[in-house]
Amino acid sequence: MSADPGGMLAAVPAAAGDQLDRRYGADAWQASELGVAAARGRGALSFTAISQPWLREGVKRWARQRLATGCAFNTIRSGALAFKRFSSFLACCQPPVQHPQDVDRALLERYLAWLAPLPLAESTKALSRVFLRAFLQENRRYRWVPTISAEATLYPEELSSRRHTLPRFIPEFVMGQLESEENLAQLRAPYRSLVVLIAETGLRAGDACALPFDPMLTDSAGWPCLRFASSKMRAEHLLPLSTRAVEAIRAQQHHVRQTCPDGSAWLFPSRSDQHQPVPYDTFRRAFGCWQARIGLHDETGCATTVTVHRLRHTLGTRLINSGVPEHVIQRLLGHASPAMTAVYAHMHDTTIRAEFERYCQTRVDVEGRLLGFDPQAVTANAEWVKHRLSRAADTLPNGYCGRPPQQDCPHPNACLTCPDFQTTAEFLPVHRQQADLTRELFDAAQAAGRQRQAANHEKVLISLDKIIGSLQALRPQGAENA
Repeated sequence: MSADPGGMLAAVPAAAGDQLDRRYGADAWQASELGVAAARGRGALSFTAISQPWLREGVKRWARQRLATGCAFNTIRSGALAFKRFSSFLACCQPPVQHPQDVDRALLERYLAWLAPLPLAESTKALSRVFLRAFLQENRRYRWVPTISAEATLYPEELSSRRHTLPRFIPEFVMGQLESEENLAQLRAPYRSLVVLIAETGLRAGDACALPFDPMLTDSAGWPCLRFASSKMRAEHLLPLSTRAVEAIRAQQHHVRQTCPDGSAWLFPSRSDQHQPVPYDTFRRAFGCWQARIGLHDETGCATTVTVHRLRHTLGTRLINSGVPEHVIQRLLGHASPAMTAVYAHMHDTTIRAEFERYCQTRVDVEGRLLGFDPQAVTANAEWVKHRLSRAADTLPNGYCGRPPQQDCPHPNACLTCPDFQTTAEFLPVHRQQADLTRELFDAAQAAGRQRQAANHEKVLISLDKIIGSLQALRPQGAENA
């Protein structure tokens, strides 16, 4: 069997005529019997939980029409769940809604109120509204259930709760445990390489599980790229690979060659059936068990768990924090629009602003004086913008420049004698190393009689001694000496 890059199983030829009509008329569907491609383990669909016969038949006709126009089978599965939820609402009304003509605008308003407090994810509730609105709109055209009132409609502003959640990135303290070679060694193949690959590329887990055996191409500069089909976007993508990702792919290819003498079409074949890719649910369970095995914990020492998808959020967060342009991240992560990528930028502004305010409480100037900062001051936002611009324009090995980037620097290569220089305790090792070197240069200049050069070194050394003393006093008690 050849690998399907989209992770979709090849569908058998569709039945024709009356036989196909009977299959679509049944209350349970198999994608393979309909000649429709579906992801492994997701090829079955049942409408039996839709208790009202008129609604069940209407939804089946809606689903058939959607499949005929290229809709993914898994999307139809999600729609069926939404309609089962609406059916449950109709059944619990007092009295129960039994006839399609009873579905009007007033009933839909009651449904929205019924749906709102349910213990479901906001995205699930939003999908319930989206699918119902689409069905009602298209029903007015196709007349699947002709007696539903034309006034029965949901409006665009009712579809989303407008609650924009930030990406659920994994804290770096926790990521350090997930990326530890010692911990990864406790995760058997193929899951070890899967975790590394997803963390390095941001692939959706389903797409990663369904990669073909040899998914790499080489660009014009000889750098390897990953070629894969995005099941969500239904399009082929290419993305550059890090050295670590390439090593993970090659290690997994070696593992497949050793464990599959006859070869496999898949980079991550199932252990139970090497002709199929590893199921996502199997990988998810293995990922969860591994976290418990390595004792994954947060900074307070409390046990914690993360989902596979949060590795994707973490990559996006790291990229935005590194200054990678949003449109590049959009291409890399395969977002359909800039809207999702913009969420990472919003997260960056809120979390990095908090880090900036923390930094401002611990910074000292070239004289070793602690610089005050009031986050409520009217100038706080302007200082934040100046800091962001300066960090983008100037990178110093031992601190930060407090000068606006629009203004030229009159002190090239003389930061330690510049009043705009700022630094924090994280640079203590650099300052100590520079102080030792400066003392050597000062002694050499004095011994050679180069008094002007010695005076310059002495001035730098005085600044360094003040900075080091102030930063040492700011370090938390018990902190490890740098």
